[in-house]
Amino acid sequence: MLIAFDIGNTNIVAAVFEEKNLIKQWRIASDARRTGDEYTSVLLTLLRDADVDIKKINRAIISSVVPDLIGPFVTVAQRVSSAKPYILSSALSLSGPLPVHLPKGSTHELGTDLLCNAVAAWQLFKGANIVVDFGTALTLTVTDSKGIIQGVTISPGLRTAIHALASNTAQLPVVPLEAPPSSLGCTTKEAIQAGVVLGYKGLVEYLISRVKEDLYKVSGDKGDCVQVVATGGLNSVLKPITESFTVVDKELTLKGLCEIADFVHC
Repeated sequence: MLIAFDIGNTNIVAAVFEEKNLIKQWRIASDARRTGDEYTSVLLTLLRDADVDIKKINRAIISSVVPDLIGPFVTVAQRVSSAKPYILSSALSLSGPLPVHLPKGSTHELGTDLLCNAVAAWQLFKGANIVVDFGTALTLTVTDSKGIIQGVTISPGLRTAIHALASNTAQLPVVPLEAPPSSLGCTTKEAIQAGVVLGYKGLVEYLISRVKEDLYKVSGDKGDCVQVVATGGLNSVLKPITESFTVVDKELTLKGLCEIADFVHC
């Protein structure tokens, strides 16, 4: 069995795979102040409560966008598996066994979470695609029909925007991330929801349209042939109010990690 760690700025997702099947996953708050021993104690409890036999976990892989948490999770991985973990690096997108890669000679930067998304989306579509990831940041990762990752957009995430308003103003509260009944907000709550939720609907739809246009210029891939997959914990906020997504898959990043583990034989 494989244990995979997707370490983000807000949450750490730990998942156990048997072959290609995701059998268990847990979400833990990211906290660079916690030690590997503390995280190990938490994870061992979660594994035990889920009746996962840690003796069967013989592979481990780590993707992290928080450098300070890589070391602690190397400790965690070694405690719960019988193997040294594979630490995913964005350098793997420049050369290696993956089916997707950055342009040859590229100086592009790519987070490991976005690389996981691109790999999983390629395995899903085997063609040009856009991954819209609703996390702490809202990202679009664009891959052409040859498997070349052509670029990324990064915006503040929905919750990040809501909390930025509340923390930088005296009277604006944190409100639920729900679509309001109208863009004409009659209360402070509805006004913020109109600005953020409906505003982000427009942002996402425009960016998808724009990157399709730009992708056509560099690769010749027509927009109607480009598939769009949404992932991340907050995709459910926009899913009911937009028709932009071909597929919604909340486990896309984890599935990409699992695929990469097979490609690198960790």
